[in-house]
Amino acid sequence: MAALVTGLTGFVTCGFTSILAVVFGHVSLAQIRRDGTDGRGMALAGVILGWVLTGAWIAFWALSWMGVISSFLYTAAYPTSGTGPARTPLDVGTQPGQATSAAPVGPVHLVTFEAVGVDGATSALNITNSQDFRIKQEQGVQLPYTTDVNYEGNQPHLYLWVQNAGTEGVVECRIKIDGQVMREAKSSGPYGVCQVTADKP
Repeated sequence: MAALVTGLTGFVTCGFTSILAVVFGHVSLAQIRRDGTDGRGMALAGVILGWVLTGAWIAFWALSWMGVISSFLYTAAYPTSGTGPARTPLDVGTQPGQATSAAPVGPVHLVTFEAVGVDGATSALNITNSQDFRIKQEQGVQLPYTTDVNYEGNQPHLYLWVQNAGTEGVVECRIKIDGQVMREAKSSGPYGVCQVTADKP
């Protein structure tokens, strides 16, 4: 009974009780073989649930961390330039002690990050986008996905990274500026990763 219960609760405990289900199940099966007591079905079900859920949660967390590590490595490989604090449009043209005044930097543009799934791809395990290395990351996202950000002046460094959450289908990702597609790509296969980058001209 303990093996079966801990196996079932593994669905909602991120796999922590699944390990207990494996232990309890094997201990119970050994006792049943030795004493001939009842409960073999529940013990066997607990062992199966325990192993299956333990493996599934290990795979889930491993793939999730792959997305986090990939984003970290990308940021490390392309660091922002300069050592001083970033200057905002309100800082332009001011000297210490002077009042800060706004300076025109050009029209506002709309950046759209998009991800869609076809042929059976319905969700993304991880979606990471960045505008000049301001990173936003989401997990367990249903497809299609879209998010908008605004920018002024020259085109910023843009990046989009999408990982299929399943073993089927194709994931397509694209970056649009003012409705025009700047970069797009697609990836197929189990847990395929689609990524696009649009640098400053």
